[in-house]
This record gives sequence, structure tokens and C-alpha cells, in this order.
Amino acid sequence: MLDLIIKNGLVVNADKTEKLDLAVKAGKIAALGCCASFSQAERVIDADGMYILPGMIDSHAHIASTGVEFDSLDDYYSGTIAAAYGGTTTIVDFSFLKQGETPLDALERKLSEANGQCVIDYSFHPCINKADPEHYAQIRSILRNGFPSVKLFTVYRGSLMLEKAGVYEMLKMVAEENGIALVHAECADMIEYNIAQAIANGKTMPWDHAKARPPITEIEAMYGVVSMVERTNAPVIFAHLATGQARALLEKYRAQLPVFAEVCPHYLTLTEECYQQEDGYNFVCSPPIRSKEEQDALWTLVEDGLVDIINSDHTDFSSLQKAVHKAYFPNIPNGLPTIEDRGLVLFSEGVQKGRISINRFVDLTATKTAKLMGMYPQKGVIQPGSDADLVVIDPKPQKVRLVSEHHMKTDFSPFAGIELSGKVVHTIVRGCFIIENGAFTNTNFRGSLVKRTSPIL
Repeated sequence: MLDLIIKNGLVVNADKTEKLDLAVKAGKIAALGCCASFSQAERVIDADGMYILPGMIDSHAHIASTGVEFDSLDDYYSGTIAAAYGGTTTIVDFSFLKQGETPLDALERKLSEANGQCVIDYSFHPCINKADPEHYAQIRSILRNGFPSVKLFTVYRGSLMLEKAGVYEMLKMVAEENGIALVHAECADMIEYNIAQAIANGKTMPWDHAKARPPITEIEAMYGVVSMVERTNAPVIFAHLATGQARALLEKYRAQLPVFAEVCPHYLTLTEECYQQEDGYNFVCSPPIRSKEEQDALWTLVEDGLVDIINSDHTDFSSLQKAVHKAYFPNIPNGLPTIEDRGLVLFSEGVQKGRISINRFVDLTATKTAKLMGMYPQKGVIQPGSDADLVVIDPKPQKVRLVSEHHMKTDFSPFAGIELSGKVVHTIVRGCFIIENGAFTNTNFRGSLVKRTSPIL
């Protein structure tokens, strides 16, 4: 007896789309083919006219984030429910260090916070902000024990930033341990100077945040990191790329070096004019949202295959938190609530508008992420033996996104007013329905910690 059959749907992988029936047993995909050839199942779902995709993986999400002045509103329960509503079945969060913590301290704290709370599967990227032998040794041990990815910052001096000597040491270690580094690449020196000049001249509104971090601050930092990759051959993902001016770098180096690029949906849908709105403070994130020309250039990078993954970079602050320092951008909490909308925004703006194929969508949101994160083929693909992590999307519904319909804890959305084409009907994690007919129904299921292996490059 099978647990589940999904029949009459279009099964989509990164390489092909087929009209197939799908069988699930004990949390795994048991078979693909014609349901007439399957055993009986406890449950049968008709997905006629719908896409059956691998569950989306969001490998850049910040949940239950703590800051100097503000903590994000979500916890691992509410945050992963919101993710599931958007078709995400696995997240990879970050274990940022609090004052006085070591990388291992921070990871153990985040593991404890997430344990028994997530309604989808989860993992973590360890973080390091200090060029210190003890911290290096801990990161090496963590990379070897199921968390083979490390987050590095070239900006935010005094908090998240790792000095260049440390970045170089970490990239050597990543290469030695067959891991991968995620790099927030912005030039600290330039940005610090620009912010100081802005403050001195009384230019501290949200619009001035964008002006303080022009595209050159990304490009300069990326070239610095690439020069280290040339010498270490360490795989690197440039996180949340916000400028199409990275084309020359990506075209030159991707053929010869393990250099990968991530983009987020807000950079593909919003423009810098949002900072001139009355609620412009709500859109403060780093790198900032840029011009329409930059947005078009980013889409071209996606279409030309120069972008590998599209993640949310979610942080769930409220408009009240954002507004506390609305006239002084250096203190506005950074980040946008996007974990619930990432998939459908990309589906609507990419697939439904003909910019990318449905197969490319799967690659960007699931398959390539699973490979780079060391989860493939357990996740990121629909094939016998893989986890039955599935999202069923009905492409037909169209509606304007309303903040009132969100399941995140915030009271605003950067995508409010955007017309979405399609609906997440079911989200299934290891064979268990989390979202069923568009509603969160399984309050008992809890996701598992995913211990990962070396990236598939």
C-alpha cells in the first residue's frame, strides 16, 4: 500500500517536463509512471492542469534574527509556516555570532532554537567574523560535520565583517574541506566613506541609503574575492547580487573558476523609486534596490544562465521597527520579508511572462541550490529514492498580492500590489502535507535537520 499518489499532473524537473503520475511511500518518491501500474494508495490527489515541482529550497533566509536594537518578528514555527505557504520545503539559515560567541556557540544556539519548531526541513550556514585560530578550528570542524558552507562578509565592520586576511584563510579552508563559501560582497571602505559624507551633509533619508551603496561597491568587492578564488580554487556564491554590472566578471571567470551567483526577487521586481515613497524606509536592504536599468540587466543575467540560484534573503521586521529611524538610514533595520513570496513572484514574473522556462524555474529554486548546498539528490529533484518534497502549483489563478493574506508576522510586504499568476495548492515535506488546498493543516509535523555533504559543482 502506497501512502500517496498524485496523478495527472505535469512533473517538472530542471531538465524535462513530463505528464506522469507520482507515487510516495515512507517519505520518499517510490515511482513515476502510470498510476494504473502502481499499488493502491491511502490517498490519491488529482493534479490535472497543475505543475508538480521539487519542493523549493531557500538557502538564504534569516529567521529569528537578533540585532543590536531590533529582533525580527518571526520564530522558527511562524517563519517556516510562511515558507511552506510559498512552496518552500527546506531552508538554510545563518548562525550569526552574538557578542562574545564563537562560531560553534552560535551554531549550537541556533540549532537549539530551531529544534522541534520548524514545519519544514532546515539546515544552517556557520558564520565567522574574527580572524582567530580558535574560530578557524571550529569552522573547519563544522564544515566536516554536516554544514559544508560558511558565510563571509566584506562589510559591516565591527559586527559581521571578516577582515580580508580572514577571508583568504577561510577560502583556503573551504577548498581543503570541499565546502563552499557564501560571500556578501560590498566594499566596506567605500560604503563607510559614503555614509560618513551623507551624514555630514544631512542626507540621511532612505533614498540616501541607496546612494551610499552604488554598484561599484559590489563590483570592487567581488573582484577582490575572485582574486582570492583564483589562488585557492574555493567555490564561492556571491550572495544577493543586485547589479547587472557584474556581467563582465561573471562571463570572464565562471568558465574557469567555481564562481556562482545568487539573485533575490526584490531586485528583479522593484526599483529604487521605492525609496522615495512615504514608506521608503520599509525597503531598506543591502545591497539596495537599484534602477530599472539595473533590474533589466539582472533579468538578462538570469535569462543568459549567469545566475545560479534565486533565494529570498528574508528578514521579518515590521514597518513600526523600520520607521523608528525612518529619517536616519544608518539605523534602519536591514532586510525585507520575502520568504513567503519568493516562489510565486519568480513564477509570475519569470515563467508566466516568458522570461524563463518552468524547468529553469526549478533549477533556480530547487535543483541547483540542492547541488550547491550538498543536498542533491536527496532534495531538489523528482525521481525515485529522493525525498518526497513537492510543491503543486496551479498556474491559472491570478490576483493582486494583499498584505492581509500573508502568513509572515510583519504588517507590510515589498510585493504588495503586484499581480501574481499562479497559486501554491499543496506543499509536501517528505510525503506529509504541510499546505493542503492552500491552507496550513498539519500542525503536528516537524521538519528535520538536514546534515549536508560537499557541494556538487
